[in-house]
Amino acid sequence: MRRTRIIATIGPASEERSLLTQLMESGVDVCRLNYSHGEPETKTELYQRIRSIEDELGRPTCILADLPGPKLRLGSFPGVVMLEAGSTVELVCGLNEMESTDGSSLPVQYGGLSAELKPNDPILIADGLIRMVVVQTPGTPNSTVTCRVEDGGPVSSRKGVNVPGTLVELPAIGPKDEKAMAHALEQGADYIAVSYVRTAEDLIPAKNAVKAASMHVPIIAKIEHPSALVNLDSILDVADAVMVARGDLGVEIPLEDVPLAQQTIIDKALERGMPVIVATQMLDSMTLQPRPTRAEVSDVSTAIRHGATGVMLSGETASGIYPLETVKTMAKIAYATEQGLASHDQRPNALARFRSTRAVAHAGVELAKEAGATRIVVATEHGNAPRLVSGYRPDIPVTAVSDRLRALRRTCLLPGVDSVLVKEHERGSQTMKEAVRLLSLQGRIGPGERVVTISGSPLAMRGATSTLRLYRIDENGEIVGSQ
Repeated sequence: MRRTRIIATIGPASEERSLLTQLMESGVDVCRLNYSHGEPETKTELYQRIRSIEDELGRPTCILADLPGPKLRLGSFPGVVMLEAGSTVELVCGLNEMESTDGSSLPVQYGGLSAELKPNDPILIADGLIRMVVVQTPGTPNSTVTCRVEDGGPVSSRKGVNVPGTLVELPAIGPKDEKAMAHALEQGADYIAVSYVRTAEDLIPAKNAVKAASMHVPIIAKIEHPSALVNLDSILDVADAVMVARGDLGVEIPLEDVPLAQQTIIDKALERGMPVIVATQMLDSMTLQPRPTRAEVSDVSTAIRHGATGVMLSGETASGIYPLETVKTMAKIAYATEQGLASHDQRPNALARFRSTRAVAHAGVELAKEAGATRIVVATEHGNAPRLVSGYRPDIPVTAVSDRLRALRRTCLLPGVDSVLVKEHERGSQTMKEAVRLLSLQGRIGPGERVVTISGSPLAMRGATSTLRLYRIDENGEIVGSQ
């Protein structure tokens, strides 16, 4: 089983049903829907399509809803314009759309930017490919800022705008995010990613929205702003998972600082037993080419060896020419890297939540090692127990057991975890025996193999996680022994 999870952004290049099916068969564990583009309602059909493919494949598939966040973007305008170094460009702030432009002026959606910028402030567009400096600004909202182009190049509608050193006063969850989040919860998203997190408080509105909906949807904090690095510990104490969003992070901080920041985020996430995704430009050349560069292969492999539990594809699968080849390549890199991968030193420690569950998870992993078990089977109601078990990086597969399909979908983001849907019985031992029996019938457990089960009591899924059992499958496929 491949441990590393592959997250693929689903967009115009990959949303057609037959191709989407092939992507999921070829290694996509999590489908990311980017709410920065298009109205939320346009994604309803895509949710339905993914769920119908899930039924067709007969295994859970996870959907990650990525909120727009307080991201600065250009407004809309037709075509692509070329900005020349040394030229002057006027940024018209508070304007969503221009009917035409020759590049001498560009719309910026956020009107407050003209009030917050100062002369000589840098402005970066399209992940830093376009660099400008402020020449003149009125200091009032919804006004025009005059800039000089330092590094030119092509620019098109709705490209991201970064202003390093300027703290933009946009709320973490604005009206567009609220609308996107309501749609994601209504459609049954399995994770919600909050963009441009700066403090732990930025996550609270999303947490409250999930709670108000009486749901258990984990929240992913996207780390892409310098303030998030300063507040990283408190952010991780609130988040359920984390994403190293290197695109904006690599624009907001010096490029040479990104690798160390990535490693720091990974280490701190693993200490808490939470999933950590590395994203942006992982196989970027495959957007236009059928093969990656050697450097990109090394980058993906390095992220996995450093402890990333998931790697993400963005434009490569959303708008690229070779989405299927990209997913297959990512899967091959992950498999090859894991073959020679030594177990990571970081383990869930006192920083991890659900301490009693963490203690039982640790004991189950140790029992599996001592007994020579070939699989750990974990009962769960919401996905917490298998998350903590997988956090200890056992070198054998982990199977999550639940009667809730939504809980099993969430485990698709957990490294080295597969799942099985089983009815909850009156006694935990009955539930876990049924799960082991089903795994044996499916060939995932063979005769003579031992299995460690971790469950609640008296109910396996809804009881407090407290019980370990050791089973063996005899030559006739019967479950024998329980310790």
